[in-house]
Amino acid sequence: MLAQKKLSQNLYKSVLFRDVDAEEVEQIIAVAHWLVVKQGDYVYQQDENDRRFYLVADGEVELTLNDESGGQIIVSHIGQGGHFGETALLTHSSNCLNARALTDLSLIRFDSDTFISVLLANNFIQQQLSITLANRLRVSFHDHANALAKVNNIHKSSNHNLDPTFFLGSQPSVAENKQSLAAGSETRLAESTIARQSRKAARLYSNNLKPVLLTGESGTGRRMVAYEVHRASTYKNGPYLELDIRTIDPAHLEVELFGFGGDFSAFSQIDQLGILERLKGGTVVLYNAEYLEPDFQRQLAGMIRKADFIKDAQHPRILLICKDRPRQQDGHNRLLPSLYTLVADQHFTVAPLREHRRDIPRLIQYYLKRYSLQYNKVINLVDDQTLGTFMNYDWPGNLTEMASVVQRAVILGKSNEPLNDQILLGIPKPEGKWEFNLLRLSGIRAFFSSRFYPVLPRAVVGIFFVLVLVALFFGPVTAEKNIGLTLSWVVGWPLLIFSFFFLARTWCSICALSVPGWLAQLVLKPQRPTPRLIKQYSGWILTCLCIFLFWVEIGWNAYDSPRLTAWIIFSITLGSFFFSMFFKRRVWCRYLCPLGAINALFSMPSILELRANTHMCLNRCTEHFCYTGGDSAAGCPMFRHPSLVDNNRDCILCGQCVKNCKLNSIHLNLRLAPQELWNQQSPRLEDSVLVVSLAAIFYPFAISQNYPGVVLSWTGIIHDTGLPYSTALTSSIFLFISILIYLVGYAIMSKIMARTTGNNWKATASIFGYGMIPLVLSAFMAVHLEIFISGLWLLAANLQDIVGLSGHYASRRLMSHDATTILKLITIIGGLIASLYATQRIIKRLLGDRQYSQKMFVLPALLLCLSAIAYLQFA
Repeated sequence: MLAQKKLSQNLYKSVLFRDVDAEEVEQIIAVAHWLVVKQGDYVYQQDENDRRFYLVADGEVELTLNDESGGQIIVSHIGQGGHFGETALLTHSSNCLNARALTDLSLIRFDSDTFISVLLANNFIQQQLSITLANRLRVSFHDHANALAKVNNIHKSSNHNLDPTFFLGSQPSVAENKQSLAAGSETRLAESTIARQSRKAARLYSNNLKPVLLTGESGTGRRMVAYEVHRASTYKNGPYLELDIRTIDPAHLEVELFGFGGDFSAFSQIDQLGILERLKGGTVVLYNAEYLEPDFQRQLAGMIRKADFIKDAQHPRILLICKDRPRQQDGHNRLLPSLYTLVADQHFTVAPLREHRRDIPRLIQYYLKRYSLQYNKVINLVDDQTLGTFMNYDWPGNLTEMASVVQRAVILGKSNEPLNDQILLGIPKPEGKWEFNLLRLSGIRAFFSSRFYPVLPRAVVGIFFVLVLVALFFGPVTAEKNIGLTLSWVVGWPLLIFSFFFLARTWCSICALSVPGWLAQLVLKPQRPTPRLIKQYSGWILTCLCIFLFWVEIGWNAYDSPRLTAWIIFSITLGSFFFSMFFKRRVWCRYLCPLGAINALFSMPSILELRANTHMCLNRCTEHFCYTGGDSAAGCPMFRHPSLVDNNRDCILCGQCVKNCKLNSIHLNLRLAPQELWNQQSPRLEDSVLVVSLAAIFYPFAISQNYPGVVLSWTGIIHDTGLPYSTALTSSIFLFISILIYLVGYAIMSKIMARTTGNNWKATASIFGYGMIPLVLSAFMAVHLEIFISGLWLLAANLQDIVGLSGHYASRRLMSHDATTILKLITIIGGLIASLYATQRIIKRLLGDRQYSQKMFVLPALLLCLSAIAYLQFA
């Protein structure tokens, strides 16, 4: 009794008794019944006919409203002096709310008769009850309706009905999802990387209720991961709410989350309770949390530490979702250190879609199904080319962007037809910004896929070379009268140099010099692998053979010697034949052919390239016939998987991979920027040495063609000294001195640039040579342009001799000297610009994250410009 008398003192503070005398209040309490309710028990439940009125003497009551999903929405908390239960009595209806004890309760209870005869008999109490009843009815039928809609979204969030990133639809869980997305496929979505990430995060953070930070790019599925973390926690049956911070006015955010204090009336509006209190036993996700104002972040951090933003220990769990790099000192669009430290040990990063491209096909299938239903269409497939586009694209917008692209494609697509070009709307083409895949053109694809390519062109070229060799061996000894020599040096070699730029290494695929070896392999079918020694030192072997080849040509003037030219061609053919007899595929072409080495380097700046969609190869292909060979064609003769080809040096455009690839993963790109010059995965020192050597060889070659008298005058000078002399010796000395000067100069320049960029000498020397290739190629193109234009008339005279007419050997040009000079100027300047750009990109690559300065570019740029001026003089 003493305890009840003490507790009854709390009732004098009630709003209900504000204007009632203390003596009358004591009489009212005396006719009531005392009731004790344990924590967690219900005083009454919704739709019961309790018909009693309650006053709270001690403790706290929670009033909740049932929702359609089976959960409960918190309406209000009633503390000491508060009252509840009058609505059912005054409206003669069942209870519209649940009343549950948040703590142990001490209540005084009035039955229906006592409520009417005692409480309503007092005018002040009746007036207060009427006011609060009106408020209660407004809250119940207006604010509660809004609250129901608002808080009902908390439970509906669990169905992932959020945005395109929640591709699981209404499935029960990522971990439990059993829906197959690919038609006829046993692959299940639960096996996806996205699902594995969700399960991993859920497993990591299921044993506690500490705040969690989820970061990643937009559209990666962070919200889905957040939901799975909730599903794995002890609060899995509680409410779940996501709040996008960007959609809430910062001025209202504090009230939205923490609420504000009210009176003890049960009729106070629901918004007096903040979200963090309404969601006790649930999870609150703050989406785009990096946009929280710094002051609010500090307040939230303090609340998390003290856990005093709720009135009992069962507080909601907080999940923060941010973009990458969530920390920054000033807190603007970032998390403050004070808040970040609270979640740093529970920080999970969701991987972007480009890091798990294996999921792309199943995601496509899901979105096709989703939007086909939405737009009443039947679209289940995308063609191989389009799938390659998806696999190759980096998806900066991740799942959200993919959903948007597929949605747009379905809108434009036709039922029962695979999606094709429509899918390209909104995403870059797979071949890149400055490239176009020529295999998109049906005629070109048919040409490369034909069984006649490259066999038929090779046969035609083979017949041509046989006739040339016959003419060289058995034709006139006089240079200008031998059609074989004309076809070799005036027509063939210049066209070959031009083809390096326009057709990359296509020449190697139709080269007639390999025909005898190819025929030998058809008969002998050798299976020996390439000797390890050849593989290991092929770069240096090729460099030496190329220098040797030019030495023979220039030193003994093969350009005026039909027989020597014939033996050079025959020797290369014999080498191909010999190695083809004993080793499989094209060992000679890949590792030993000097013409192939020159073609390989000079094809790197070409406007044409063959590449594979690497992501398609790695994630979709299981057969790899492009490399191993299949029923339609043999494997790659260059021993390179197309997905590993990152430069023209390693591909001869033979078309074998185009024939073998069933996924249309191969691209034949027309390009503008040859990125391989500065993006080489494995630059080789021997390649750079060969490029520098070719840059030096240009001078003796150009002089032998355009200024033959110079060599003779130098030979005369040697003769005057009394030393042994010959034009071969003079040319040889000039050639090797030129190479030596260029190599020494290149070594010194590489040493300086190595110090400038902070790299070792070998790494620097290995890659800088690639930047010179466009200029060196342009120089050779310019000098051969002059040879072609000034010497093509010989072909007509040679043909006249063959048919029995007397050939006219009077010199004449196809183009004026001035016009030719302009073309040569344009060619060399174009090569210089390309080399300058490539060299600058190489310097930036060597610097890595270090700061680039134009001063670093001065030395190599100066040397390139001086070389270009010299080339213009001799071309």
